[in-house]
Amino acid sequence: MAPALRTHTPAEPASWTASRYLLGSAVATMALVTLTALVGSGNDAVSAFDGNARAFADRAFGTSAGSWLGADGPADTVGSALLGAGLLTVLGVLLRRRRPGAAMWVLAGLTVQFAAERTLEVLVGRPMPTPADGTLPAPGYSFPSGHMASATLILMVLLVVLRTGKSVWWLCLGLGSTLVAAIGVSRVLADAHHAADVVGGVLLGLVAGFAVAWRVDVRSLDTSGKETR
Repeated sequence: MAPALRTHTPAEPASWTASRYLLGSAVATMALVTLTALVGSGNDAVSAFDGNARAFADRAFGTSAGSWLGADGPADTVGSALLGAGLLTVLGVLLRRRRPGAAMWVLAGLTVQFAAERTLEVLVGRPMPTPADGTLPAPGYSFPSGHMASATLILMVLLVVLRTGKSVWWLCLGLGSTLVAAIGVSRVLADAHHAADVVGGVLLGLVAGFAVAWRVDVRSLDTSGKETR
């Protein structure tokens, strides 16, 4: 009896993918831990970065004392609306492609990310930014930005799902990155976060996003074409 030819199984590329995503999540975790330590210690470099970023935003868009900026202003609403639209887009794409399991992984990742965000807020205890109009800052903690964490996670999943054509993928990357950046700017202009909080949110989104992206990767399928759980 002739020996059976060895074929590559779906588990092999999926295993390689898992290693790549694990490395990305580990690197993002180390960067997040480092930034968390710097912010928590009141590092001067973090304060300088926040000040310079805010000054640049004020020159480009006006101070938060303007009519459309500041807490609960239109800029704040726009940032939240963009995030909601991104989430609905990703869930819609996954459900249209008959991947309800992947949609559940996205929701699970957002839940874990939210829990991690709340934990870091308490651990770091960074106060909300002081508004430019001199009023008292809003209650609560600012590090990291949950909006940015969620937006980053959602963009990562969308890039994995739409990896079927180079032109579509690059268009998605460009538009998605622009929207994520717009959300970050809106959080600073709305006096909801410092610039370092926005960076921390991106890193937290990468930590959770790499794990979720692996689970929704089109290559993590079994031989019948069904999603692996």
